[in-house]
Amino acid sequence: MNVTQAELDVDALKLMHIGMRLLIEVTFPNGTKSQATSRLIGYKKDAFILIEYPIGRDSGFDKIFLENANIIVRAITDTSFRDIVAFKTKINTIIYRPVKMLSLDMPVNIATHKIREQPRIDTVYTVDINCNGKQSSAKMMDFSISGCGLVIENKDIYIFKGNKINISLSISPAKKAELEGQVISVQAGANQCKVGIKFNQSQLELKKDIFHNCIIETRNNGRFSLSGVL
Repeated sequence: MNVTQAELDVDALKLMHIGMRLLIEVTFPNGTKSQATSRLIGYKKDAFILIEYPIGRDSGFDKIFLENANIIVRAITDTSFRDIVAFKTKINTIIYRPVKMLSLDMPVNIATHKIREQPRIDTVYTVDINCNGKQSSAKMMDFSISGCGLVIENKDIYIFKGNKINISLSISPAKKAELEGQVISVQAGANQCKVGIKFNQSQLELKKDIFHNCIIETRNNGRFSLSGVL
């Protein structure tokens, strides 16, 4: 995996497109932190960045006064390199018209991290699967836009190459996901079965959301860092 580099030029913002999904982390004066999701509205170079008013992952987030709070913004681009862009800044004001949004100070630097060499991200989701009319729990061990790997310990469910499969998982406490795919490989062991899944070509935006969440969880678990920013 490529080494993270701190970008001194805010032209790195050009990797971010209007409407792209963002994960933000707000730090309050008492030291507590809260995570939320948002989308980019736009920016003026050397002046400010506008994002949609965030939707909090934590209960009570909508009651928090965000003005002047420190904020970390992370996003995954749609470039062929699948860059992660991250920066730390401050919320300078809350705007209420024409829509509720946050205005952020322009960051001093921006970090980027290319993940093209590892498009399949390790994860530890517990999921529910439905295959051949039977249901079972499983562990999702890796994820990409095109497919995933599962480990199944239930001996009462039989899965074969070519079977259709439905996968249910929770992206967050408030958001559930349902994915459809086909079994492309099966490795049966004494106590468990490893299954390779190829997703259907539909549900692209949902798969991007899951991929984004996997990247953030990977970062939060310390598997890579964005030095100079986080």
